[in-house]
Amino acid sequence: MKPGLIMEEIFPEIKLIQQKHYQEHIVYIWEELWQESEWEDIFDLPISPKVEYSHVIHNRAVVQNALQISNTFEEFHNSKINRDILLTAGLLQDVSKLVEFRPTDNGKVEYTTIGLTYPHAFWGAQLAIKHGVPHEICEIILDHTPDSARFPKSIEGKILYYADQLDMIAIVGDRFTKESYIRIFK
Repeated sequence: MKPGLIMEEIFPEIKLIQQKHYQEHIVYIWEELWQESEWEDIFDLPISPKVEYSHVIHNRAVVQNALQISNTFEEFHNSKINRDILLTAGLLQDVSKLVEFRPTDNGKVEYTTIGLTYPHAFWGAQLAIKHGVPHEICEIILDHTPDSARFPKSIEGKILYYADQLDMIAIVGDRFTKESYIRIFK
């Protein structure tokens, strides 16, 4: 086992999940990929090779933002948000970064073969499927990123998608541009 804290200390939000088997899935998947990775200290894992901000801090902020959004949706719109799905997907959405990136000898970060070969989140989603995580959560993991060909289907997936993008704005500023175009309907 690599030195470090236990997953519940790294991600205390795990304890907010009611279904114990979801908690166990999160811990097993994070620990399995951490063991396969080249990261000794999980707090050194960055958001990406271009954004050297701690992924753990970003991930926790995304989950906390998503919880606040779900509280607002429930309070003002009487929406029903499944917090166990929201939290589990949120805590697993970027787990594959452990094996998508690696540290280099010069202190930088580069993509691994997995990171160069597969779309972001594919590796985490397929491992979640292998561990028996429900497909509705695996779909969120796979589609949470703007790099995905699809937008998340569930309200929990949409909340996580936007919470993730908003947190990235807080870290690096707006990364997207809006371009005007004219659409002609026939």
